[in-house]
Amino acid sequence: MTDLQLNKITDWFTRYTRTFASSDGCFHPPLQLKVDHSQRVADNARQLARDLGWNPSEANRAEALGWLHDVGRFSQFAEFGTFTDATSVNHGERGWEIVREDGILSPLTTEEQNALLDGIRHHNAKTEPDHLDEESLRFLKLIRDADKLDIFHIVLTSIQRDGFQDLPGMLPQVELKGSANPKVIHEIQTRRTCSIMEVRSLVDFLLMQLSWIYDLNYSASFRQIIDRDIIDDLERELPRDHRIEQIVHAVRSHIEQNT
Repeated sequence: MTDLQLNKITDWFTRYTRTFASSDGCFHPPLQLKVDHSQRVADNARQLARDLGWNPSEANRAEALGWLHDVGRFSQFAEFGTFTDATSVNHGERGWEIVREDGILSPLTTEEQNALLDGIRHHNAKTEPDHLDEESLRFLKLIRDADKLDIFHIVLTSIQRDGFQDLPGMLPQVELKGSANPKVIHEIQTRRTCSIMEVRSLVDFLLMQLSWIYDLNYSASFRQIIDRDIIDDLERELPRDHRIEQIVHAVRSHIEQNT
């Protein structure tokens, strides 16, 4: 992907998202959050690509995928008033449909188009599909890592700002107070994953965030976790509990093994 092709994609993103702004030109706060998130994920994706030694064309494609990965969120919110896929639409599928039908990627090679479209479509899947070709898979892994890095940032910033008052609005079943759900702890200890359906409290949500470390793909992503002090920051927000301390220790060991 050339610099010019990347610029055309970022220009398209700006034009497309502006159609969801209010008459005064401002975004509803949740949509502004997604605009800002998309830019940071694009930056994360480019940085990871560079750290991994990808060539300039691949780095451009990584950045483009960062801009486009959540494009389905805008019509999702406009139509349903929520970012909860379970009660509206799968935003990865919605974004894939929007970009594919618009034709903004048509100047790219078939391989480049497939990598971007597959990345948009599957970035939010519980697991990576096993039918993708190698090129699509490596970009999918990159965008999943870049996305998680910024979600860590969003969560920790929100906690530090106001105790994550937005969390119950995002996940209605979650209360800001409350202890850890034993089922969440058991899932992470035994399977290294955590079901969102078992998340009941802010503590559970932070434990789920810790479990995401096991889903990272690239050594460069683990280095970013270290450089940004993400585990230290998460641990500070968690209660002192020997079971939680064991989870944090296991996560730290996993990071060490992958850097």
